[in-house]
Amino acid sequence: MKKSFLRIASHITIAFIMFYGYLVAKGFNDWGKLSSFNPLLVPALSAGLFLSIHVHVFLHEGGHFIFGKLSGYRLISFQVRRYKYSHADHSLHHMQAASPLLAGQCLMAPPKGDYAELPYRSYLLGGIMANALTGTLLYSLAFWMELKTGSLFVLFSLVPVWMALANLLPKAQNDGALLREASRSLPARRLLFQQLEMAQLIEEKVPFADLPDAYFESINDAQYQKTFLVDYFYMVAYVRALGELDFEEADSLLQTFSANRPVKESVYWPVYMMESLFCDALFGRLVNAEEKYIQIQAHPLLKRYWIVNNRIRAAYAFFCLTDIEETKKLLGQGPATAQDSSKEMETSIELRLYRWLNSYFEH
Repeated sequence: MKKSFLRIASHITIAFIMFYGYLVAKGFNDWGKLSSFNPLLVPALSAGLFLSIHVHVFLHEGGHFIFGKLSGYRLISFQVRRYKYSHADHSLHHMQAASPLLAGQCLMAPPKGDYAELPYRSYLLGGIMANALTGTLLYSLAFWMELKTGSLFVLFSLVPVWMALANLLPKAQNDGALLREASRSLPARRLLFQQLEMAQLIEEKVPFADLPDAYFESINDAQYQKTFLVDYFYMVAYVRALGELDFEEADSLLQTFSANRPVKESVYWPVYMMESLFCDALFGRLVNAEEKYIQIQAHPLLKRYWIVNNRIRAAYAFFCLTDIEETKKLLGQGPATAQDSSKEMETSIELRLYRWLNSYFEH
C-alpha cells in the first residue's frame, strides 16, 4: 500500500512539475484563469487519455521490436491487449482468454551464441526508450504552440512519460525488474534467454512433452532459486506434466514451487492459486481447496481467472462439492479458448484435461 501511494504521488508530482514548467516557460502569469477551466472538458480529455494508452502500449512494444532487431533478436510474437500477431504462422489472433495483467508483449528469440556474450539491455530497454522519446517529443512540441494547444500536448505527453517510469522502476516482472535481475548474474541471464527460446518453441507449437529437458534443470538447481526468472520454468514444467496426465508430478511441482519461491510475489501467483486448487481437489485436500476457493472469491483479480476457467471450476464442483449437475454444465461449456477451435486446439493440453474429466461421466 505504501509503495502504491508513493508511485501515485510521484506521478502526480511529475505531472505538476511538467505543467508548471511549461506555463512558466510560456510566460503565463494569470493564474486566476486556471479556475475558469470548463469542467465539461474533463470527460473528453479523460477518454482521450485512456484511448492514448493503447497507442503508447503499441509504441512500447514496437520499441522492444526495433531495438531487439538491432541487437539480432528474431520476432516470436507481438501482442497488444487481446490481439496477437504470431510470426510462426504470420497470422493475427484475437485472444478469447488473455491475462488481465498483460497490456502488451513483444517476445523475441535471442541470437545464437554463448549466453555470457549475448546482448539483452537494448531489447529490454527498447519499450522504455520508445515511451520516453514519445513523451519528450510531445512535451517539446508544446513549446512551439500557442498556450491552449500546447497544454494539450503537455497533457498527452504525461501518459508515455508515466509508462516509461512505470516500466523503468523495478516492479514485479516489468522491464526494469527484468533488466536488474539479468544484470545481477549469468545464471539469471541464462534463464532469461532460455525462457525466450522456450517461448519460441511453444509458439511454433512444439509439444510440451518435446521441450528439451535441459531447460528444466534449473528447477532442481539451488543457484537458480534466488531469481524470479525461474518461476516461468516451474509453470511450463507443470503444464507439461498436466499434458501427460501425470497429476502427481504436477502437484509435486506446485508444492516445490511454493516451498522454494515467494509465491505471493510472483506474477504467476494467480495461476498458482488456480492450479493448486485444482490439484487440491484432485487429491482430496478438501480443506485446502475450500480455503483457496474463499481467497479466490474475495480477490477481484483471482475471481476473474476463476470465472473463465471452467476446467478448474468443474474439478472443484465434482471432487469437492460432488455437484454432478454443475460439473456437467461446466464441462459442457468447454474452455474459453475453444471458441477458436482448430486442429491444434483439439490436441491442446486444456482439451485433453476436459476429456479426462468428462471420462468420469462416460458409460
